[in-house]
Amino acid sequence: MISLNIQIKLLVFSLIYGFLFSIALDILYPLIKKTNKVYQVILSFIFILLMAIIYFVAIDKIGYVIFHLYSIFAIIIGFVSYDIIIRVIAKNIKR
Repeated sequence: MISLNIQIKLLVFSLIYGFLFSIALDILYPLIKKTNKVYQVILSFIFILLMAIIYFVAIDKIGYVIFHLYSIFAIIIGFVSYDIIIRVIAKNIKR
């Protein structure tokens, strides 16, 4: 059984990780899109692999945490919240 303290750390980290993953994707997508199809597949695979390795190493450092379903939800919420925040900022700048 994982302690509540470690579970909270995992949720917060997963939320922040989803947010940062979305930022990295926004930065790297235009660069990847400029290459030909073969390089797009290779670079996308390397990007996803690198991000997965970073995530699993980080959750291992948090406290030998087991990957749970709620971690996926936290990553998705962090990913989506970045897009929502960017839209809100863009609307405010247009005004």
